[in-house]
Amino acid sequence: MSSKISHLVLACVLSLIVALPGYAADEKKTSEWGTVTGQTRLYYFTQRNKTTGQQFDSVRESLALGGWLKYETPWIADYFGVGAALYGTAPLTGELNQRDEGGTGLLSSTNEGFAVLGEAYLKVRYADTEARIWRQRIESPFINSNDSRMLPQTFEAYGLKTGAIDNLELSLFWVDKEKGRDTELFKSMSYMAGLRNVDRGVIMAGADWQPVDKLPLRFWNYYAPDLDNTFFTQLKYTFGDPEGVQYAVLFQGVDQRSVGDQLNGTYNASEAGLMGTLMYDGFTFDLGGSIVDGASGIRNSWGVYPFFNNMMNYNFSRSGEKSIYLSLGYDFSHLGWDGYRAQLQAGFGDTPDTGVHASFDRSEYDLNLYYDFDGDLKGLGALARFSYQDADESMGGRDGYQVRLRLQYNFQLL
Repeated sequence: MSSKISHLVLACVLSLIVALPGYAADEKKTSEWGTVTGQTRLYYFTQRNKTTGQQFDSVRESLALGGWLKYETPWIADYFGVGAALYGTAPLTGELNQRDEGGTGLLSSTNEGFAVLGEAYLKVRYADTEARIWRQRIESPFINSNDSRMLPQTFEAYGLKTGAIDNLELSLFWVDKEKGRDTELFKSMSYMAGLRNVDRGVIMAGADWQPVDKLPLRFWNYYAPDLDNTFFTQLKYTFGDPEGVQYAVLFQGVDQRSVGDQLNGTYNASEAGLMGTLMYDGFTFDLGGSIVDGASGIRNSWGVYPFFNNMMNYNFSRSGEKSIYLSLGYDFSHLGWDGYRAQLQAGFGDTPDTGVHASFDRSEYDLNLYYDFDGDLKGLGALARFSYQDADESMGGRDGYQVRLRLQYNFQLL
């Protein structure tokens, strides 16, 4: 797409996105003509790290406006439907969007705007089974939208889900290409994993099963030919008094190993994590720990890392890394302040000091503040997130901090 056409399309997309919305889209309503939904985001992001000395002189920074507008048909003859979504993002000021300070995920890698047909799919259903073909959002443990910046990741994929068996959802997909958060280009899954001279996809299969009440289980496998195979499992059990003290136990595990021609090298990695949660009167307290075996770190190329200790900057999945995770959250609606929520998080990672997999120890401290509006402003939400990263400089680590400020509006026009 030429630069002039790209900017024209971008202007049209953003004009549609910021147009006066009809009403908040908390629950999607389908008319005889289908649905038109959208989301607008105003977003500031900066990550600053020390390079040498005490100055945070390595800067990534963006201020952008963007979002998406989506149309989805009703079911045609009860079996068929189509959907399409235009995505767009644009810088707001030159001062906060320097070309050499890109890489924030809000804009392109050089802080430029773009527009793209992020979703365009045919859907087919029969009984409790639905197939989707071509550009779409996917939400699974290792392949997902990673929607924490301006625009989500989307994929060119072909597959189906079925709920034909009670309490069990099965998924099977061939995922061919991915559009990253900061680009309008769809590239092969092998390219996104670091391979530049091959064009390969991923076979993704999953089972989400709830054999008994309050015990959901997840089993997902990702096979990338001649690259690797990743198996992820998760179980979470919640118990206690819903009107008093509740508890939850979460286990997560992953096994990853190179396969076939091993085009990205030979490796074998695994990680396991266990977290306990206590909930009472609006408070939520989490305490967890994880360990990665010493052979290799976990590779994560196609989405946000699924472990509970994935924080704003670190995910504690390096080779031999042992981590502790703490979190304290509070829902202020218990005090009559509806819409306000807050969360404090801390993560501590320890890795080998010697050997081929030696790396710096690191810690991260996050503060998350949320507010969801109500009344005439229902659908509007504000988010403020702050992170400080403390890394062992003697082993090559660099301290840093991150700020995210986001104003988001979800709406439905039809």
